[in-house]
Amino acid sequence: QIPIPSVPAFQPSTPIPERLEAVQRYIRELQYNHTGTQFFEIKKSRPLTGLMDLAKEMTKEALPIKCLEAVILGIYLTNNMTTLDRFPISFKTHFSGNYFRHIVLGVNFGGRYGALGISRREELMYKAPVFRTLSELIFDFEEAYRRCWHTLKKVKLGHCVSHDPHSVEQIEWKHSILDLEKLSREDFRKDLERHARDMRLKIGKGTGPPSPTKDRKKDVSSPQRGQASPHRRNSRGDRRPSGEKKPADSKAMPDLNGYQIRV
Repeated sequence: QIPIPSVPAFQPSTPIPERLEAVQRYIRELQYNHTGTQFFEIKKSRPLTGLMDLAKEMTKEALPIKCLEAVILGIYLTNNMTTLDRFPISFKTHFSGNYFRHIVLGVNFGGRYGALGISRREELMYKAPVFRTLSELIFDFEEAYRRCWHTLKKVKLGHCVSHDPHSVEQIEWKHSILDLEKLSREDFRKDLERHARDMRLKIGKGTGPPSPTKDRKKDVSSPQRGQASPHRRNSRGDRRPSGEKKPADSKAMPDLNGYQIRV
């Protein structure tokens, strides 16, 4: 019988780098799918919650997977690591007259970049989070491709993925598309760092979407309450003069009202 890999479980005190190694070990234990048949159909347009349900099914079936499935599984297994930023990185390479595509899950922890994934080649999957910049990580992948006689043609970078497994938002797979044939080396590096800055800005805004929403609600509701009170006061005030029987002396008001109520 083929042993079924166990889904990694972590103690709260387990450091993030160790958790990432355990997740990668689990992905590797599932093995790369060489059969030519895709066991799990992944539609990139599906909301995150649907993809997480599919990842849960992957852990139950424990079948061999390919690179896109490994990315979805990596997101699923790191959802509880809220201090870890995850984003997809896609590669398009050329070798012997053919084009090849590959995808990994980029990670950023404590300002250091790395990657999770699966590939036929060991050097094209896991990268420990030790790279100081996003460009260093991508250049390392480019060098790994060069050792495999592949020429890197395009890099597509997505934005950070939500940690909410029930989110109905879609993963942004290709926020930045970098064509190496049209970019100089320095421009390529600058575009990579620009994307890294964009992600940091989005994270800064993304950690606060609930807060701005609440603030907006408060800003909207407070004026309404403040405006509603004068309207209600004015409406009451308008009703009182319309009676034409309101006495000038306000002290007589309780007796008059009581008389009106009794009538």
